Amino acid sequence: MSPEKSGTSGANGPRSISPPHVVTGATGFVGSALILELLQRTRAEVFALVRPKADQSPQERLNEVLNKLIDGHELPQSLRSEVASRVHAVAGDIERPFCGVEIDPDLSGAEFWHCAASLQYQDRHRAQIEHTNVAGTANVLDFAKRSDCSIFNMVSTAYVVGSRRGLISPEPPDIAFVNNCYERSKIMAEEKVIGSGLTARIMRPSVVIGHSQTQYTTSSDGLYGFVRNLTKFRNALERTQPGLAKSLEVSIIVDPVGRVDLVPVDSVVADAVGLSNADAPPGYYHLTNPTPPPIVDAVAACFELSGLAAPKFVSDPSEMTSVDLKLQQRIDFYSSYIINAKQFDRSSVRGVLGGDARQGSDLEGAALHRFCTWYLDRLPEARRKMAVLR
Repeated sequence: MSPEKSGTSGANGPRSISPPHVVTGATGFVGSALILELLQRTRAEVFALVRPKADQSPQERLNEVLNKLIDGHELPQSLRSEVASRVHAVAGDIERPFCGVEIDPDLSGAEFWHCAASLQYQDRHRAQIEHTNVAGTANVLDFAKRSDCSIFNMVSTAYVVGSRRGLISPEPPDIAFVNNCYERSKIMAEEKVIGSGLTARIMRPSVVIGHSQTQYTTSSDGLYGFVRNLTKFRNALERTQPGLAKSLEVSIIVDPVGRVDLVPVDSVVADAVGLSNADAPPGYYHLTNPTPPPIVDAVAACFELSGLAAPKFVSDPSEMTSVDLKLQQRIDFYSSYIINAKQFDRSSVRGVLGGDARQGSDLEGAALHRFCTWYLDRLPEARRKMAVLR
């Protein structure tokens, strides 16, 4: 055990002595939840890299995000004072050398958490995706080295395995199996981290969804992007012919027996901080759901909640109509989740955390409906905000 971490009380207990933590992507979905988990389970100071905005200081922006999340996750209101006293915004941008941080705060021995990433995946955005995810990771690594980083945690994705199927071990990925530019960029970023010379953990969440109890989310990707695309398809059918969405049986290609690994964000950050507090060794860790729902059930629920008739599950494109193929184009990005079924081996997580590792979330039936309904109820508001941002 390193001297900085002496006095720990185990995987779940707070440290009596802690080095600072540095978090990129601090205003994002996983990064913000991670900060609140660190506040609850360590006594560390947290330094968060935040891009400046013209109308809001980095600290104001960060505090606003974290305080909303405290309410959304129904966490103790006392955390607001912890945010005010222990979380420090550092103006910066991962797309600039050394993240654009000219004057370093005292980060000696800091533990880094790299959560920032572009979630774009289309070929037309390849240059920007790699600029953010690959070159950006290199900039964060340079900043970490300059800050005398003690350990570097990269939050990647379990889907770096691309089109591989079956049981997936926590090990280096093979770039030959990637489905899209996003997966490729995350593999390239992982390689940057492993080749940096820093002590590093690669943490790989699967499809991250909202809070397990409140369903609150700030994400519009993954499960939510799938539901949103189905909703757009429903609207297109209704414009063609009112009532068509509920009467037309659409065929879709899915794995008939596989499961889709949806994992609540609080489970992800609980395992991540647990690994940190337990001084987990360098390596690869799947921050996934041990009990994911069947793919066919999840897809059927998404169709129902999007206002579409129950789909027909097929295995070959030759069984699909021109309408089916149009839908398939809309949801092509999600094929890795619903066609190439995977089971993620969590042995490296269990080996460190034992019984403290998350045991899994039941996301079948009504539980999955709650997550989708929470998002769909707020979809018009989310679209208005997206229009403003663009």
